[in-house]
Amino acid sequence: MKFFIFACALFAAFNSLNADINICEGVSNSVFLPFLGNCSKYYICMNSVAIERTCEQGYNFDAKTQSCTYPDQAQCLPTCTKALSSFCYDRTCTKYVLCYSGVPVLRECCDGLQYNSDTDRCDFPQYVDCVDNVCTIFTDPSNITFLESKASCSKYFICMEGQAYAQNCASGLMFNSECNCCDFPSNVNCTISAVKRNIQPFSRAPPKRADIDCPKEGTHFYPHLRPESYYFCMDGRGVILDCTPGLVYDSKLETCREPQNIK
Repeated sequence: MKFFIFACALFAAFNSLNADINICEGVSNSVFLPFLGNCSKYYICMNSVAIERTCEQGYNFDAKTQSCTYPDQAQCLPTCTKALSSFCYDRTCTKYVLCYSGVPVLRECCDGLQYNSDTDRCDFPQYVDCVDNVCTIFTDPSNITFLESKASCSKYFICMEGQAYAQNCASGLMFNSECNCCDFPSNVNCTISAVKRNIQPFSRAPPKRADIDCPKEGTHFYPHLRPESYYFCMDGRGVILDCTPGLVYDSKLETCREPQNIK
């Protein structure tokens, strides 16, 4: 009975908080997404609409191959523990799950930012370079999908059977999306800048405890005095989270964004 009540509480907390997040937003048609909390279910994205499906009995969904397979071969989404952590909502690039006190909270990065599993937060795309939201398992050999890299001008991806395979141009050449080929730099308009950083994940640099009184029930996000930080409260407990350097917290959308995008 206690387990049933606890499970219902988790289900209610998850659904009440994430009703406004469309997991298929920004995901190409016919891309299959995992179902949080049930590895035998999955979604098919069509025109930004998530269509729920279930694997045949005895099979689980594997997000990497976008197919149902044997349970011991399926890579299911992780399960939240009591510790503060996060993980990517596979194949979306912009959605992730924030865990605290065992409760999953679906979050979304805005304005072209992508979730960085190495830092547990939204980040600039050149530090993530995720294209999994584009590659579908339905491959047309006569119309191969080429994707330019967000991290390097000489790098690109080819979608094959639902997976993105990284490729590199020969030295001195850059990828040209107009011809889907490696070309001379003078013919390519590409400028990507990335500096070396030292941003620690939650496991290596645990956030500080919140210095405010958090509501005893529910999940809440509040702005901090520092514009690049914010409070994350869960059922009376709270921590202070930091945005990626260069981003600030937007209290309206309750996420980190570039300052010029906040009105």
